[in-house]
Amino acid sequence: MSAPLTYFPAYVGLFASLLLALACNAFLDIKYGIFGVEIVFWAALLGWTLLVGWRQHGQADGSGTGQQKMILVIGFALTVLIFIPTWGFPRAGVYILGILQAAMNCVTTTRRQLHFGLLVSVVMVMFAAAHLRADWTMLFYLVPYIIAVVFTLVSEQISRRARDIREASLGTPVTAGQGLAIGAATTLILVLAGFLYMVTPQPSWPYLFSRWGQPTNIGFTNDPDESGRAGRQPGGDAGQGEGGQGGAGGSGEGSGGGRPGEAGAGQKLMPQWSWPDARKMREAARRQGMPGWQSGLIEQLADAEEWVGRTCSPLMREIEDLIDRLREWLKENRKAIAAALLALIVLALLAALAWLLREVRAITWARTRLDYLRLVSFDAGVPGTAGAAQYYAAMERLFALRESPRRPTANTREFLAEATEFRPHLRPPAAELTWLFERARYGGTPPGAEERRWLRDLYRVLFRDLG
Repeated sequence: MSAPLTYFPAYVGLFASLLLALACNAFLDIKYGIFGVEIVFWAALLGWTLLVGWRQHGQADGSGTGQQKMILVIGFALTVLIFIPTWGFPRAGVYILGILQAAMNCVTTTRRQLHFGLLVSVVMVMFAAAHLRADWTMLFYLVPYIIAVVFTLVSEQISRRARDIREASLGTPVTAGQGLAIGAATTLILVLAGFLYMVTPQPSWPYLFSRWGQPTNIGFTNDPDESGRAGRQPGGDAGQGEGGQGGAGGSGEGSGGGRPGEAGAGQKLMPQWSWPDARKMREAARRQGMPGWQSGLIEQLADAEEWVGRTCSPLMREIEDLIDRLREWLKENRKAIAAALLALIVLALLAALAWLLREVRAITWARTRLDYLRLVSFDAGVPGTAGAAQYYAAMERLFALRESPRRPTANTREFLAEATEFRPHLRPPAAELTWLFERARYGGTPPGAEERRWLRDLYRVLFRDLG
């Protein structure tokens, strides 16, 4: 059984997601001047139905069933009288899906139903974005839609975690900081997603078709023939139907006013996708049916584009020259750079290997044997304070060998207490060796010959038990 949904911001996010998804589809017909009417209709319908679902407080009590039936009846009438006659299929299917989701909103009381509503909005947005009339101006609705979806998912997760904490704390309400957490998480996700989108190559279907050929009923367009020229296009129509016209069965190389990316056979079908310049922005702002607020924003974008072009063009030229020089330098020093990178990788691997070996028990065992040979068998320790530090470090490795390593934050007395807690018979020699080390390290009294022999004997006792 799915968890109940009671968090009001999640309903708000679902409302925004569905409304913006339908706005993307309504924007396709903006030139007919009914965009505002459609938005008002869908906003009222979605707001009402989601309010009905929220008032049930996560438990379907049957109050939304009657209103759901009424929405279905209204939707059937709109489908027969308006949707199908006006738009036909498949466009009418999007609005039918919107009506069905509005009816579903009346009984949306669980997180599973919330996720289903978001899935429906994704389907509607994908249809709008893939439409031939979709262009960059749809971003005014598509970008807020993405923000709304992320906000909805984040708010739903945070409300779930807050509910778990509330249940674990025996009913103590936990609401402080939820709004800040939702805003911070949403912003972080969008920033990371935007960065990944910017650094990831974005090949489009038109580009792939141009690069590898478009499937036809007899082969592929732009498929080179034996002479190396672009392949012939069946039917004699050049490009997408707006280029020149060849004869039936001809090569399709006739002249015509085809748009870029719609040239006939013999030309590369490479789409020219780029951010619009100021002129194209102003043309879009004057488009018939464009909302006033959107037209004003587009005009401001055009002004900003012109200002950036005037102000930053010298800087951009310098940056481009710098990039070109960097490319040339990289090309000339390619072998040296590869060798340097390889050396860095090898050094990093060796450093990682050395660090890992320090953590291996077998290495610790070998180091304790070397310590005994150097400090006891051959008495090759250095004199003075450094020698006392050698014996103390060797004692640390002995205890580390027996699963009692010294914590990074532990001082000498804390380490002594922890290491000998379950080895009380070793406390006296370990305490004496620690005292000699502290006397040399912190007391400014380096060990003499007699104290060095004392350190050696104490370490021998510890080694015979631990080593």
